Amino acid sequence: MPGVNTRLLPLLILLCLLLSVFGSAGASGHASAPLLQFDADLALAHAHHLSEVIGDRPAGSEGERRAAGWLAGQFATLGYEVRIQPFLFSRSGRPLIGMNVIATRSGHPDYGVLYVGAHYDTVERIPGFPYGGPGANDNASGVAVLLELARLYASAPLTPTLTWVAFSGEEDGLVGSRFFVGNLSIQERMQAQAMLNFDCVGIGDALHRYYHRDQDRAFVEALPVASDHTGRLLWGSSDHVAFAEANIPAVLLNMHPSEGACGPHYHQPTDVFVTLERTAIERAGRTGAQTIAFLMETSSVRTFYRQYFPFVAHGGAN
Repeated sequence: MPGVNTRLLPLLILLCLLLSVFGSAGASGHASAPLLQFDADLALAHAHHLSEVIGDRPAGSEGERRAAGWLAGQFATLGYEVRIQPFLFSRSGRPLIGMNVIATRSGHPDYGVLYVGAHYDTVERIPGFPYGGPGANDNASGVAVLLELARLYASAPLTPTLTWVAFSGEEDGLVGSRFFVGNLSIQERMQAQAMLNFDCVGIGDALHRYYHRDQDRAFVEALPVASDHTGRLLWGSSDHVAFAEANIPAVLLNMHPSEGACGPHYHQPTDVFVTLERTAIERAGRTGAQTIAFLMETSSVRTFYRQYFPFVAHGGAN
């Protein structure tokens, strides 16, 4: 090797080996975006179980309790740390208890938390009226995408911590997500990177991205995914609103059919599994995977520094 000091050759070889092992991580320390393949069939199986096997699941009902237990088991099987968060609310003057299901996998401690959510509750049926049902599109579809994405990220490299939340009480005025956000500490709010929400993603061929605050428009538009519409959600709401109101950047993904945001069976007994469209579930899931990967790659350090002040106690004479 002309021009190379042979005494330095072992050091050069070691340096090349180190670069080959660590060079791909990048100076930022971010996890490399994993190559993830969303499986729409697995997601549809989850939607079938929620809507057909469990069925109606209004917050505070036996169906909700069955769904919460099943969801907790699904997350635990994937290896996540799981907890159920109960909350009190009322419907038509009746005191009830709802349950959020929360699954967490820790990432780099300096990069905060990325929240991904979908509500699993349904509206309560009204006897004698075509209102209420098993909620296949609203919102077993969103929870199905949530669970499949959780499977993909159960072992993928992480930068922020990933927290998945299956919310209850969305149909009662977002009481579950507002309770969840309301119980985040100041530190947890400051460490929140963003929130991604799935609602009514099982019907339609148009992908809509919604934000709640005007200041979140740039955040949503920067997400590198193809969508048919990006705008503020003017009618209705979903669980991303609770995060946006706490100054956490949030986006709602929705598959939008021609009949409206949640399709022709919205809040009706006809919102059943056979109406779901594989292509809609697949597009929502792939978009979700791309969004999470992008947020992982572009996340920023969210180290929380505490300022302690001395506490001086003035006691009486002994």
